[in-house]
Amino acid sequence: MFKKLAITVILLLSLPTVKAQNAGFTDLGKIEKYDTMLNRLSYFIDYSRKTTIDDALEAPFSYPGGIFPFSEKKLGADYFIRLSVTNSGIPDTFWLYMGRAQHYTMYEYDSSSRKMKVLNNKITSTAYRVLSKVPYAYFVVKQGEYKHFYIQAKINFYNWHQFDPVVVIPHKQTDFIFDHFIRPNKLFIYATLVFLGVMLSMLVYTLMAFIQSLKNEYLYYTLAMFGFIVYFSLRLFNTFIFNGYYYYFYDLRYQVLQLGESTLALLFITSFLNLKKKIPRLYRHARRIIIVQIIFLIVNLPLTYTDQYNYIGNIAFDTARLIALPYFIYMLIVLLKLWRDKEVRYIAAGSITAIVVWCLIVIIDRGGEYKYHFLEHSGITTLSFMTGIIIEMLFFMQALFYRKRMQEAAQIRELERLKLTNDRKDLEKYKAVIDARDKERNRISQEIHDEIGSGLTSIRLLSEINRIKAANDETNKVFEKISDTANSLMDNMNEIIWTLNSKNDTLPNLIAYLRHFIVEYFEPLPIQLRIAIPDTLNEIPVSGKIRRNILLSVKEVLHNIVKHAKATEVNVHFTTDTQLSITISDNGIGFNPARVNPHNNGLQNIKDRLQAIGGSCTISHHNGTSVLFELPLP
Repeated sequence: MFKKLAITVILLLSLPTVKAQNAGFTDLGKIEKYDTMLNRLSYFIDYSRKTTIDDALEAPFSYPGGIFPFSEKKLGADYFIRLSVTNSGIPDTFWLYMGRAQHYTMYEYDSSSRKMKVLNNKITSTAYRVLSKVPYAYFVVKQGEYKHFYIQAKINFYNWHQFDPVVVIPHKQTDFIFDHFIRPNKLFIYATLVFLGVMLSMLVYTLMAFIQSLKNEYLYYTLAMFGFIVYFSLRLFNTFIFNGYYYYFYDLRYQVLQLGESTLALLFITSFLNLKKKIPRLYRHARRIIIVQIIFLIVNLPLTYTDQYNYIGNIAFDTARLIALPYFIYMLIVLLKLWRDKEVRYIAAGSITAIVVWCLIVIIDRGGEYKYHFLEHSGITTLSFMTGIIIEMLFFMQALFYRKRMQEAAQIRELERLKLTNDRKDLEKYKAVIDARDKERNRISQEIHDEIGSGLTSIRLLSEINRIKAANDETNKVFEKISDTANSLMDNMNEIIWTLNSKNDTLPNLIAYLRHFIVEYFEPLPIQLRIAIPDTLNEIPVSGKIRRNILLSVKEVLHNIVKHAKATEVNVHFTTDTQLSITISDNGIGFNPARVNPHNNGLQNIKDRLQAIGGSCTISHHNGTSVLFELPLP
């Protein structure tokens, strides 16, 4: 379908600088830069293929007018072209450009001998604007001469639509190249390069994804995108290439790439959606389409590579794609039943875009009239096709993105689950260690209470009994000292047992024990005691280490009050909010820290104990002494 567009753009985009002459001789002296000769030439086509170049002198040449002289339905003939020219100007050498992929022999008719002279006049000129060598045939017509040139052209299935005769003034070939090839296609070239850049970025991304994952869907997507890039790049190269071999393989590239890309797109869809397992009948349907396309390509390609049946092969190719359209629509309808699946929605949206754009291209291609305006340019069908492919592949890529995000999210959830499981196992191990430690602490405290406690009790009782029975005061004092020591050891032992027992590792147990200890400590003393405890206490865990250091610190403060303060009142205040605060104040004589015996480690021991458990100790003096213990709570 693009061949007719090429013919049309050749006819309409050529920019003549001299008014056309419908018959007779063309005056080359009036050409300023270049002039199209398509309607200036006369043609004779011999379908019997019996006419020689000498016989062509008597052949009935005719002017086609506004009709293109060759028909794709009637190829495989001998083609003779006559160029009748005169020259009223000074330059006498001219270049004849015949179009891309043209093969021909040029003759000059000698009117005096009435014979044809073969011209060995083929040249190429490098055109940097198109980065290619442009083929020409030079010929000479001196001022005032009238000459007939005959051309025996080899017109066939791959170059008939590229026929584009133009006479060029040699030193104006740069203007010819720009005006004839670049300017009419400038926007098309720019837009194609931009679209190819987008496609290339998509290709690179999916190629990297395939290398990392080695998944088939990424491979099919990458190959399909590569095929599209090659196809549209070749469409762009058509503007810059003049070699006949390049156009000889035009139909091969055109059909193989288009059917190959559609096949790879189908393979991508079947692999990505796992149709083989999810929808087996749709998978079998897609496989049949792929096999039919391959068989059709094998049968149709040889047909298109003949002059006689080339146009039939092209029609068959377009018809085959048209026939395949209902099958693609059927697949799309089946996929729409899975509309709740977001991946399917992306695939369906891309497929719908491809179908709609393809139908739109067919309408534009069949009904469009191509002029100089960009929106009426022959390349608009190619750009429309590229736009549709990019949108389609973007939807497919979005499906890949979505699946990748879901897989990454699932991996993250799995990692979090494993981490949670491992943390739970670690916690269970830690809890087991703690439980074992607490169990051991409880066992030790129980054994201390049972074994050592009973022994100390026995010592205390025996010392009391022997003290009563003692015959003299000296012996009595010894047994009394033994009894006091045993009592002291039992008190210390009870404190240690309380510290070791894990059942007491809570804040309420700590405060209750301190309250009991303080009350019991001041009970035999002539000191008025006031204790303030919060009404409610939270079950906050407090380790044995913390409880022991707080108990020893409180005990040290009470000892200092009784021994040094000469106080008559003591106030103890407990508060628990974000931290545990214990304030112990008295109305005693206070003390000067500078006069404290440096060998007395009581105060320093208190501060060291509090720092060891993350707390602090503050001592102030105002009408007595106030000691504040502060410990952060978990």
